[in-house]
Amino acid sequence: MLKRSIIVRFMAVAAVLIGGILPAGAPAVAVPTSHDRDPLATWPAPRGDRTAAAMRAYIRDLARKKQFTGSVLVVRRGEVLLRDAAGPADAARNIPNRPDTIFRVASITKQFTSMLMLKLRDRGLVGLDDHICPHLIPDYIDKCPDAWEPVTIRQILTHTSGIVNIQDLPYFYRELSHPTTTRRIIQRFVNLPLDFEPGTRWKYSNGGYVLAGAIIQAVTRRPYGEVLHELITGPLDLRDTGYSRTFPPPGYAKGYYTAGGEQAPPWVGSQVFSAAGLYSTVDDLARWDRSFGANLVAPPATVKLAFTPQAQCPPNGCLNLPSIAYAFGWSVEWLYGHRVRYHHGLLQGYAATNMYLPDDDIVAIVLSNVQDTDTYGIARHLATMALKSS
Repeated sequence: MLKRSIIVRFMAVAAVLIGGILPAGAPAVAVPTSHDRDPLATWPAPRGDRTAAAMRAYIRDLARKKQFTGSVLVVRRGEVLLRDAAGPADAARNIPNRPDTIFRVASITKQFTSMLMLKLRDRGLVGLDDHICPHLIPDYIDKCPDAWEPVTIRQILTHTSGIVNIQDLPYFYRELSHPTTTRRIIQRFVNLPLDFEPGTRWKYSNGGYVLAGAIIQAVTRRPYGEVLHELITGPLDLRDTGYSRTFPPPGYAKGYYTAGGEQAPPWVGSQVFSAAGLYSTVDDLARWDRSFGANLVAPPATVKLAFTPQAQCPPNGCLNLPSIAYAFGWSVEWLYGHRVRYHHGLLQGYAATNMYLPDDDIVAIVLSNVQDTDTYGIARHLATMALKSS
């Protein structure tokens, strides 16, 4: 597993011909021959690379100060500048984090949910400006609340719907460790008032992204995890990325509130579903990011749409992090004049940042099983180092 993501591999990107997902007669995806080099393969940086050495020193220093526990990966144009890990994955069992450790990635999930919806749009199963209620009745709601009548799929994907953030509801943390159903989650907020008139503001909403996952299931007639595997993780060979209604695969990093501190209560994927329920590794997320430039995840027009700003962030940024706009599951930022697309995740024992500079083919991914880790700041610093030395 350790070498799998950093050596040259050959990948056959097969057409995903699934009943209920691809319409009959849909064109197949071109399959590279065995003579084609995998465009997502990465190689270690040359020995003596000063940028790589500086990155290692930076991460080791943070680890010594107990400011970083987790896994980190920086890739620039197919060259691995940094692939490292620090701290315990399971302190009680004395198991260390490794570069291939599986972490919960919390709201990085939203990148995948948005891309699933865009791919279903490409197949004619949904429209971004469809109203959400016809897709939710009768599986998830019995009737459409008046307040939800104007809400569109585009708005729930871009946090402009006004639908509540379920993380702010009183029950949320109390129920986080108990498996549930998507309908049960939705029933808890379906009759609550909107925070604002749809389309007039930006406010983060995990509730909106739960509805997005419900719509994906409704139009495909398949579970969210199956659709994710069939349209994204399977074709891209993301073997350590997925959705589980309960817990990630054995060996995943246990979450902690602080470095060397209390272990956070384990939580189940079904409580946050398509908003924050995925698990992954730094290797898989790098492969995911670099698939956009290689046009493997979707056609170029769809990738462009995924990264196109849809809503302006508040003055203090989306999620109080530097950002000027929000696209489909990606925050939009500039770094020294270079485009940045990223998402941050933070939930009970975990912090995560996936940062991608599409024009420079730079990826900086920081996954931590310590909640108070500044993964965004670390990823931004590493991306800056990669950019300035390129």
